[in-house]
Amino acid sequence: MFSNFLSTGRLLPINVGIFYQRTVMDDDSQRVSCPTNPPLSMTERTKFGTGQGCIVYGYPSTGGVLVKRANLLDMLFLSLPRFHELQRSPSADEEDRFCNFMRRTGATLWPSKEDVIEVEVGLREATEEEEKVLVFGWPTDGVGVWVLRYKSARDLPKDFGRLSLAMNMEEKIQIMREYGAIFVEDVTQVEELFEGQICSENAIN
Repeated sequence: MFSNFLSTGRLLPINVGIFYQRTVMDDDSQRVSCPTNPPLSMTERTKFGTGQGCIVYGYPSTGGVLVKRANLLDMLFLSLPRFHELQRSPSADEEDRFCNFMRRTGATLWPSKEDVIEVEVGLREATEEEEKVLVFGWPTDGVGVWVLRYKSARDLPKDFGRLSLAMNMEEKIQIMREYGAIFVEDVTQVEELFEGQICSENAIN
């Protein structure tokens, strides 16, 4: 190239192709999706991150995975350790009982953990059920339940975060009522509490 410049007095075009290295298939027909590596755990009960709270997982025998971003009151309600991670029960019956309690915290049922990630990164849209926000308040006398429902997190009140600072269930219910929570005396009428659940006489015990 330099000899051409010296002899002609002008700079010839550079073949940029010599600097281009193909790292992926350019042909769309040959592209493949990358599998999750390593595979997502199906045994972890709790997972702590850099943010507030803890992610809790439940694995009902009917399929799918229950996911809840839990605050302090949720962790106490579920009798989970607050400072170290935990694995799921190896017993399917015990796991189903735990999942019943998870539903009482407003946990969301997903087809899989991979589906959660796909929605978070924008690979697909969340369904109406996956977007729904459910909040339950359980009176200490054991009668009925207070319920808040929102179509999605976009519909939450601007100061909704104060609910996560409730120190006990009485405080939580008080704040829920300020947001218009409804009281349902017969908990069997709250269909979300039994979604994807094996019916049994101990379902809500």
